[in-house]
Amino acid sequence: MKVIYTTCTYNHIARAFSLADSVSDYCPDTRFVIGLIDESGGDHKGNQQCEIIYAKALELPFLSEMRNKYSVLELNAALKPYFADHIFKNYTDLKELIYLDSDILLFSNLETIYEALAENSIILTPHSLSTIKRGYSFDDRSFLRAGIYNIGFYAVKRDETGLSFLTWWMDKLKDEGYIDSNKGMFAEQLWLNLVPIYFSDVHVLRHIGCNVAYWNLHEREISATQNGYVVNGELPLIFFHFSGASISCIIDDNLSSHQDRFTFTNRPDVLPLFEKYIAK
Repeated sequence: MKVIYTTCTYNHIARAFSLADSVSDYCPDTRFVIGLIDESGGDHKGNQQCEIIYAKALELPFLSEMRNKYSVLELNAALKPYFADHIFKNYTDLKELIYLDSDILLFSNLETIYEALAENSIILTPHSLSTIKRGYSFDDRSFLRAGIYNIGFYAVKRDETGLSFLTWWMDKLKDEGYIDSNKGMFAEQLWLNLVPIYFSDVHVLRHIGCNVAYWNLHEREISATQNGYVVNGELPLIFFHFSGASISCIIDDNLSSHQDRFTFTNRPDVLPLFEKYIAK
């Protein structure tokens, strides 16, 4: 059995359904789970391939406390490992688990990730593999503030190391999952800087087709082929992270509200990806 999960609010469930559709396209034998942080939601019967788990199903005695002290964004981030723990406990035959943010689409299968999981307990992707020139709203200093690794993706195996990692992460995010750059805090993401030090069998996935987004487009160019999209004419595009993209991003000529470096004018190669994302 294979499971991919995401977390979101009900207001963003349409994005999660789009991700689910792409999972169905490229990983048809995979179960897709949506962790909803809302206490309740509307009618979601339109997508029968998804299992939806509400945060209350986690049965956390401190959930109300987390709701009171965290913003919606922080709570969504803080509950990621708790949903993972819940999934492992309820799918007793599940050997590994992949997380993807709801603003991601797959463009290929995930065999590269499963191959890495066969030899490792935890898989992380760095924001970038090379330095970014200064002069725009984000550069290398952004990674020092927000984290080396991007938590739009991670994968974990059900073994001693993987489960210990989830336990450690849950403990941190119960009270320290907030965003405050003055205190060196950036929700759940910045904690990942410590994972390769504190845990063994951690693999930093350097595949240029994984977690492609505005933060690494300076080193990655997308092109279309008969067999799908490729990165730098070399490796398949596996998944693209549309972080900060809005419904009007093409009209606004801005890939993401989080940056000012790239536009569709200077990066027309990514336009077809965003057109597909918005159309969904």
